[in-house]
Amino acid sequence: MGGITRLLLLLWAGVTVSTVVDLQKRIIGGRTCGQNERPYHVRLRITNGAHSGFCGGSLINNQWILTAAHCQKPGRTMYATLGVHPGPGQTVQITAPPVIYTDNNGARHDIMLLKLPKATQIQPVPLPDCNNRPRVGDAVQIAGYGAVNAGHNNKRVPGRANTLQCADTTVVDCQRLRDLKVSENSPRLSHYWFCGQRAGVDTCPGDSGGGVVYHGKIYGVHSFTGDPDYACQEAAGFMDVCAYIRWIRDTIKKPRRCLNCYRG
Repeated sequence: MGGITRLLLLLWAGVTVSTVVDLQKRIIGGRTCGQNERPYHVRLRITNGAHSGFCGGSLINNQWILTAAHCQKPGRTMYATLGVHPGPGQTVQITAPPVIYTDNNGARHDIMLLKLPKATQIQPVPLPDCNNRPRVGDAVQIAGYGAVNAGHNNKRVPGRANTLQCADTTVVDCQRLRDLKVSENSPRLSHYWFCGQRAGVDTCPGDSGGGVVYHGKIYGVHSFTGDPDYACQEAAGFMDVCAYIRWIRDTIKKPRRCLNCYRG
């Protein structure tokens, strides 16, 4: 009986350890994107030479990238790697000034357009059909190169994926996230966004700017995580592309001299 008891204890311990490890792997909840799944994904590196930050972005036509405005840092140079998935990718420097949405009160919203120095042949992601937006309960896809797991008690830890990770999340009501931002007196409250949350799925630093895709079209830009310290605790906020669609369409059609002429 003693041998059987020890065996059962070992089996129980093995299952427990395995379960913890499996959950840890699923904390962020991604998988490597399919080879033809996100050819339009752009990896952005923002650097001052000594230090670099990373973001994502999406090609929306042959010369424009849609991303989050907070990815741009004054005094830093931005590089865009195109065709990063499936690779190997081509890196170009963004030399044109970024175009950031500014409302009538002069507030900048967390959505930005970057112009490539020359056109690319990579297939862009289609802009949304704003008559058929994702609703609460619908699944949308997120993607990025941010961390793929978390530390003890879901504490966020630094890290980057080696391959582009895709995951599905669910559109949820934004009220709780808005309440959190009210308590922080956040300027994001004036922005237009929708929210996503699913058990075991979350975004991380480095995923900012990545496209939120529904039925093959881009409807959102990843802006922020509801809990910057712990993964999978709160919903994520996505800039609502449909709310900015007129600005997007007008900007990518304007001659260079008018890129900053628009006010919301």
